[in-house]
Amino acid sequence: MAPKKNKTAKKSKGDINEMTIMVEDSPVNKINGLNTLLEGGNGFNCISTEVTDSVYAPNLLEGLSNMRQESFLCDLTVATKSKSFDVHRVVMASCSEYIRNILKKDPTLQKIDLNELSPVGLATAITYAYSGKLTLSLYGIGSTIAAAMLLQIGTLVKMCSDFLMQELSVENCMYVANIADAYALKETKKAAQKFMRENFIEFSEMEQFLKLTFEQISDFLSDDSLSLPSELTAFQIAMKWLDFDEKRLKYAADLLTHIRFGTISAQELVNHVQSVPRMMQDAECHRLLVDAMNYHLLPYQQNILQSRRTKVRDGLKVILTVGGRPALTEKSLSKDVLYRDTDNLWNKLTELPAKSFNQCVAVLDGFLYVAGGEDQNDARNQAKHAVSNFCRYDPRFNTWIHLTNMSQRRTHFSLNTFNGLLFAVGGRNADGVQASLECYVPSSNQWQMKAPMDVPRCCHASSVIDGKILVSGGYINNAYSRAVCSYDPSTDTWQDKSSLSTPRGWHCAASVGDRAYVFGGSQLGGRGERVDVLAVESYNPHSGQWSYCTPLHTGVSTAGISLLNNKIYLLGGWNEGEKKYKKCIQVYNPDLNEWTEDDELPEATVGISCCIITVPTRKTRESRASSVSSAPVSI
Repeated sequence: MAPKKNKTAKKSKGDINEMTIMVEDSPVNKINGLNTLLEGGNGFNCISTEVTDSVYAPNLLEGLSNMRQESFLCDLTVATKSKSFDVHRVVMASCSEYIRNILKKDPTLQKIDLNELSPVGLATAITYAYSGKLTLSLYGIGSTIAAAMLLQIGTLVKMCSDFLMQELSVENCMYVANIADAYALKETKKAAQKFMRENFIEFSEMEQFLKLTFEQISDFLSDDSLSLPSELTAFQIAMKWLDFDEKRLKYAADLLTHIRFGTISAQELVNHVQSVPRMMQDAECHRLLVDAMNYHLLPYQQNILQSRRTKVRDGLKVILTVGGRPALTEKSLSKDVLYRDTDNLWNKLTELPAKSFNQCVAVLDGFLYVAGGEDQNDARNQAKHAVSNFCRYDPRFNTWIHLTNMSQRRTHFSLNTFNGLLFAVGGRNADGVQASLECYVPSSNQWQMKAPMDVPRCCHASSVIDGKILVSGGYINNAYSRAVCSYDPSTDTWQDKSSLSTPRGWHCAASVGDRAYVFGGSQLGGRGERVDVLAVESYNPHSGQWSYCTPLHTGVSTAGISLLNNKIYLLGGWNEGEKKYKKCIQVYNPDLNEWTEDDELPEATVGISCCIITVPTRKTRESRASSVSSAPVSI
């Protein structure tokens, strides 16, 4: 009998749908179903986003570290002379370039001997490799650095270097410097030396200071940036080191050559240096004292006696403004000499021996020279009040001395320095406009008349370019001029040059690199009125031609001008358009041929003179502390 066939029940349409739904309940099919929704353009954004598990990496390192401590799956031994450590080669090779290179050559290597390292240093490096963290201290950090450098773990070397710089103090700075020197950590050594220079007085009171070698203390005392309240302090510190051990006295003369005795006042030399027996008993030391005393006894010879021992250390190069006529006291002339500090704040440095206006200034051998100008405020007859006064300011001692007056009274003239001499050109006085040129010789404190210009000229400007004094524009024959002439000091001769494109007077001039520039000033307009000259022109001495540069933003006459960091600063002045004194500071960058506005003067001023001079950093601290008052002025 044939077996019965199973009858398959016929499925209804509803049954089929129900079965389909049941199949779609599986996880894979659910995802596929959702994907069809995305593909169907239902407005979903399908951009991929990387997500990170922030605890994964630390947990991984912790797991590897636990495995190392349990010696689980360790496959490499690193060993010093006295101790071995089981590690994972993949961890050490990923961290240490040294171990990676060894294993590249022999991947089957089971042990690496590191006999040059201490157990502590190697253990610290292994801890870092497995955790990226360390507990550092100055005690024993040398062994950690040695291990990091041998194993070529750059990040660990940097961590140690940063730690040393963070821990710098007066007590440990010498130790840090020695560690840095031993392991060639250049940045750390540089930081430690900078710290010691900036805190040298405090460091000199530490026991470590007395352990300095002769070479080390010589390096400090010869450093221009050593921070000290005075050079007398440097001398006293040097003597302290010498007196600590009588065997060091043989170094006395050599060490004391680094003391800048010329920057110690004559009174302090007598009271505090001459009284030291060594300075009188040792012939070489005594010679240093005599040289300094002679330097002070011969003020007019100081220019030719300048040396490293007469230069202030830790000096600050600043912009000075000298005299002028401030807007708020329009009927009174100013005696103030102001400087701008590193915070761009203006402070009073000293005062002129007498009030002046339209004077000229120049800096030579570190001294500030002030010449001529007017001693009264008389806008209608300025030439009548021209003076021949000439004096010199010494920023090291905050003192003025009168020098031999110019041969002629001058205002609206120009003053330049070249080859150790000063040259006063043209100008005017009660006798009229001048063509004369006179030269000041500092060593003899005398003025010498030189070849005059072909025509009298005033209200001009001049600068030194290509070894010659280039005189531009000004007032000639009662008119603004475009004429330019050049004086050659080597031959005492004048030569006409290509004229300016724009006539101008009461303008400024400066030289940067191989170009001379003229800025601002005024000329006559179409109706005979004075108008500002915004055009800026530059002179190329090789082609002998003038060309236009980017014009001024604000027109100014009788402004001050100075050059700092290859940028030209134009300060204050008179604006013809507004008929106003200005306090703006306009800065020209010759490399970019562009102007920018700087912080303003404290007061709108005309007729000021400006220059760049180096002043002792301690003097800037004093003047900031005293705000508007200046130290006593001696004449």
